[in-house]
This record gives sequence, structure tokens and C-alpha cells, in this order.
Amino acid sequence: MTATSPLESIPPKASHLGIYLLLGAIVLGVLVGAFFGKRMWLASGGPTAALEKLAEIRKQKEAQIQKDGQEDKQTEAERLQAQLPKIDAEMDRLMGLAKEADALEKAKANGFPRAAFKLITFAGDLFLRSLKLLVIPLVVTSMICGVTSLGDIRKAGRLGTWTMIYFLATTLLAVAIGLVLCVTIRPGTYADDTFAHVTKTTAAKADDSILETMLEVVRGPEKPNNPAEGMIPENIFRAAAEMNVMGLIIFALVFGAALTTLGEKGKPAIRFFEAANEAIMKMVHLIMLFAPVGIFGLLAANIAKRGGGSEFQVELARLAWYAAAVLIGLVIQTALLMLLYWLFTRKSPFTFTANMMKAIVTAASTSSSSATLPVTMECVEVNNKISNRVAGFVVPLGATVNMNGTALYEAVAAVFIAQTLGIELSLPQLIVVMLTATLAAIGAAGIPEAGLVTMTMVLTAVGLPVEGIGTILAIDWFLDRARTTVNIYGDAIGAGILDLHLKEEVTDSAPTPA
Repeated sequence: MTATSPLESIPPKASHLGIYLLLGAIVLGVLVGAFFGKRMWLASGGPTAALEKLAEIRKQKEAQIQKDGQEDKQTEAERLQAQLPKIDAEMDRLMGLAKEADALEKAKANGFPRAAFKLITFAGDLFLRSLKLLVIPLVVTSMICGVTSLGDIRKAGRLGTWTMIYFLATTLLAVAIGLVLCVTIRPGTYADDTFAHVTKTTAAKADDSILETMLEVVRGPEKPNNPAEGMIPENIFRAAAEMNVMGLIIFALVFGAALTTLGEKGKPAIRFFEAANEAIMKMVHLIMLFAPVGIFGLLAANIAKRGGGSEFQVELARLAWYAAAVLIGLVIQTALLMLLYWLFTRKSPFTFTANMMKAIVTAASTSSSSATLPVTMECVEVNNKISNRVAGFVVPLGATVNMNGTALYEAVAAVFIAQTLGIELSLPQLIVVMLTATLAAIGAAGIPEAGLVTMTMVLTAVGLPVEGIGTILAIDWFLDRARTTVNIYGDAIGAGILDLHLKEEVTDSAPTPA
């Protein structure tokens, strides 16, 4: 008997209304952030924080100039020295904004903008926390149900094999698109690294080799008292507490496979996880009733934190060609995924995409594949009628290892950073970028801006300075939302293709009900 979702009773009109409300929330959030964001930024101490960051950038530049001088790299030292006046001019501008904020504070005109910013941030944070609350139980129950519903665990091997082939093929395709665009558009020739900021996380990763980075993905960082990280954690409960999704997926796969070998003894446990999975999906639907408010809060707050629409325009102008290369690549990747879906299923990819809109909007607002997972599962199973057997296996696994958008971004970013430094990457180096970007995307966690951490692996592989990541930080928060939507869309397309082609095998292998 095929498992049905408890959400299938939702009326179509209610589903369409929900999408319209989500789209309305996006528009309203962008408008509020763009036109009222600056006032909220001023009221919440934004100019002071920006000044502190810029002062840190200046110190980093001065330290690098001194280091280059000692190492007899006079040309590089002169290049960085020429950037200091630009930084000083930006600091003067921010000081003027800080004085404006002080004047508003003295005039007691900051009360409403500050309160509005706090409430908007609260609404976004509450929605994001609610989604993250369901990630761990959903991953565990859906993966176990996905494996146990196959009956014969040898079928899970077939499903797993074809799933990984799809993930690897689409990720390599995304990286290839990114490299071709960078070589064609050459976005790095239009930008510089004047306002590059090296974060502590980036600096800590600067000395890691490719081998060390890959070992961390499997084992976790080599440090004491850290039993929760890596693909095989020492403590599964702590892994759940610290959102180690990959470790939980591997545990759930093995646990579910073990249950299928127990016969009658395993059936009560299987029924428990099936009921738990349905209950969690019910909770997803309840949370999505409040999604418009949460998505409005996330978008408006994020734009406000960057200084509103005018400040974001300044950031975007500095890196416009880079942003264009990433966005064009993501659009091409999406179009090719839609084409793949049509070729393999002969069904309309536009209908499939329209049914995924709720998940796409949520991904764009949260910038987290993991946080979006509950909504992705709902759209895949309920809206697109994909079986829980395939969706429960492919989608949670894809949220962790299938990062098409992240892979494309890392390839573009690596070549862009090289171009800003005047370095031309050879064909062998581009191939190395392609391979390491694919591996780095697989190792990236499904959390906001996780790709920045694994980006160090790509740069190290071709001998580029890890500090170059600071060049792209200014608008990474914006591009992160765009690439996350492609990440979750690729998972959904994979589930749709595999569901059609494995349905007969899966049905034949499922245990016959007594």
C-alpha cells in the first residue's frame, strides 16, 4: 500500500492563495527594506558597526603592505597602498552617517525605526527557528521511512546509486557553466579588492590543505571534545543538537536498512517512524500558515542590516559583473534542470516549478537548504505527487550533498578572485577548480553562507590566496539566497525524475500487506 501524505487534503485554492501571499510578502519585504531600511539601519547603530569593520579592513591592508615590503613584493605593496585613500574616503562617508544617526537619536526620532527593526527581525527569526526546529526530526523520520518503504534493501542500493549519479552529473554541469561564463564574461577585470574583508573563519582555514579539508568533511575537525561532527559522529544525540545533518542521514540510512532485516520485530518501529513523519509534515503545514509574516521579516531585516536600498546599490555596483555572472549561471542551470525533467518524464517542467514555488520562496528568504527542507518535502510529495519512498530518500540527502548553486558559485568566485589579482588560470587549473568545487559543494552544510567556508578548499587547490574571499563578502548574502533556490530545485527535479523511472521497481519490491 502506497503511503499517503496527511497534507493531500489541502484544497488547491488554499494552496494558490498561500503562494500569492508569499509573493506579496517578498514584494513588501523588499520595499520596506529598500525605502525604510536606512532609517532602521541608522537607528540600530549600523554606521558604527560598518566603521568598525572598515577600520579592521584598513588594519589588514596595512599589515599586508608591511608583509609584502619585507618579502620584497614592492608592486603588490604599492597596489594595496593605493587602495588606502578609497578606504579613508568611505570611512569619512560613514562618519557623516554616524553623525546623522546621533542627531536623530538626540532628536528622539529613532524610537519608531528601532522598534520596527526589532519587531521585523523578531518575525523573521521566529519563522526561521520554527523551520529549523523540524529539520532534525524530519531528516531522521523521512530517511528511515524512505529506506524501509523499499522493503528489499537491495533496491535502496539501486535508488542510492542513481541518486548519486544524478547529484554528481548536475553538480559537474553547474561548475562547467560557471567556468564558461567566467572565461567569457571575465567579471574580475572590472573589479578590485579594495574593500575585501578577511573574516576569522576564513583566516583560520587559510593554512588547511585539500586533504585536511576533505578529512574534516568525513571525520570532523581534529580537535578534542568534539564528538558531534563529521559523517560518522561519536555521539548521535549531540550530532542532532549541533545540526550535523550529514551524520544523521548516514545513521538513519543504516538504521532503516537494519529495520528491514528484522521481519515482524521491526514492523512496530517502522510504523512509529511513519506516524512520526506524517505528524511532522502536519507541523510543516501549520508553520507555513505564518510564512508570509516570517518571509517579510527575513527580507526586510536583511536589507535593513546592509543600510537599506541605497547602501545595497553601492555594494552591488562594486561587484555587478561578478553578481551578473553568478545569476546568469544559476538561470542557465535552472533551465537545463527543467529540460532534463522534460526529457526524462515528458511532463511539463513549468507545472512542476509552479508547484515548487512555496519552497523556492522559502529558500530565497532563509538562504538555507536545511531550513527549507520541510517545505521542500511538502511541495515535492503533496504538490507534485512524488512518492514518499523516493522523496523521503532523495530530498533530505540532496539538501546535504547536492548543491548545484553552491558549486556554480564557488567556480565563478575562484576564477573571479584570480582575475581581480591579474592571475590567468590555465586549463589544468580550471579542471582542478571544477573537481574541487564539486567536492566542496558536496561538503558544504545546508546553512546560510556555508559555501564561504568550503571555498577555501577551491582557492588552495590552485594556489590562490584565501584572503581573496573577502572581495566577494559584500554581496554574498544576496547571492546566497539565489544559489540556495537552485540547490533545493535540483533536489526536487532529481526526485521527480527518479520517482518516474524507479516507481515500478520500488512498487514490485515493496512488502505485500498482510
